[in-house]
Amino acid sequence: MNRIHFPRWAEVLEKSDLPQSERQSFRVTLRWYLSWCRQHSSGCTFTSAREFVKWASQEKNADDWMVERWRTAIRWFFRTAKQQARDESAQFGRAVSQEIPDTKAFSNTDDTDAERVVAANDDEKEILVTMRRRGMALKTERAYLRWFRDFSRWSGGISGREIKPERVKDYLSYLAMDRLVASSTQKQALNALAFIAQSVFGVDLGDISDFCRAKNRKKVPVVMSKEETRIFFSQLNDQRRLMGRLQYSAGLRVSELLRLRVQDLDLARHQVVVRCGKGAKDRVAPLAERLIPDMHSHLERVREVFEEDLKRTDLDGVYLPEALGRRHSNSGKDWRWQWLWPSREISRDPRSGKQRRHHVLPQVYQGAVSRAGKQAGLNKRVTSHTLRHSFATHLLEDGVDIRSVQDLLGHKSVETTQIYLHVMQKPGTGVKSPLDTL
Repeated sequence: MNRIHFPRWAEVLEKSDLPQSERQSFRVTLRWYLSWCRQHSSGCTFTSAREFVKWASQEKNADDWMVERWRTAIRWFFRTAKQQARDESAQFGRAVSQEIPDTKAFSNTDDTDAERVVAANDDEKEILVTMRRRGMALKTERAYLRWFRDFSRWSGGISGREIKPERVKDYLSYLAMDRLVASSTQKQALNALAFIAQSVFGVDLGDISDFCRAKNRKKVPVVMSKEETRIFFSQLNDQRRLMGRLQYSAGLRVSELLRLRVQDLDLARHQVVVRCGKGAKDRVAPLAERLIPDMHSHLERVREVFEEDLKRTDLDGVYLPEALGRRHSNSGKDWRWQWLWPSREISRDPRSGKQRRHHVLPQVYQGAVSRAGKQAGLNKRVTSHTLRHSFATHLLEDGVDIRSVQDLLGHKSVETTQIYLHVMQKPGTGVKSPLDTL
């Protein structure tokens, strides 16, 4: 049976609409259940859940109402995990294959049909092994696997070695014509299937360029004015405001912001070092002088969390790139390598299975940014990337040359940076609308 992986359950539970007393009850039960699974080297499956409830009822000599309360908590865990997986795949249109069983199976009666789950896929294991051997990012692993599952389903469940060039072209045309996906989405599907076919299964796709391509629309970035940016920041609270101001100050991508380590801050030089950004490139970004006192205070709070974690024997050090982790085995417990924005919750590493403190998840920060944009009353769809767009546009409006902005943003080509010229308050050389001269 496939195991359910839901590391963010405590965070999701805390934000749920359940009453406080019920959330507390669920939290105790689920921590007990997950601890029991670790002790018995068992994954989170319906079989382990039934065994846990049976053991717990005997251990505690529990009444029926207490057993039902445990079942309710575990049902919530499985049901919410399934919904989270569906939401993750929703961006691809039709839902892809789910590896999480129906939560109705976990009931008082044994229902073997409902308990049935999808068997582990040998093709997917082979794909994962190849990607991890090449050191590909976890986000890339998940995206490529979702595309492979979706393509396999659309093709009637074919295996990886049965991939044909004509079928891939038909699928890509289907994405453009039926699903109406964006050009970037279609390109990601092409990259995923080409890599899987050629690098994993040794299938030569040849020239597959003659498929129906999705329209490549030129989008004007959403940019806030300086006044709107000030109002927006006023709607963020505490740490999220500091995160947003740092992202705007340095023009960071959200992934670059969240992956900052303590050693990446150079407060004396007012700089942020972005390591292994897009395209595996490092760069130096500016840090606003007015943020220095707040960053000092924030580092003190992070240090307290770090020292508390050092006292715990059940935690491994912070995640490090594999080569570095092997070369310096104790660097994960070095202060300099700690995340600048540590999560409040302990989670399990999806690859190694180790218990450690990860950084704040993108969804948490992005949700706070979205809510702040609405609360500020802005008639724009504000996302975390809007702060990066605003950083570039405001620099150009202040007279910074476009090549400097290109370097600060980490753009490979100046053509990418030129899009911000279209949203400046004074496009061109002092060009005014003809309406103003009537």
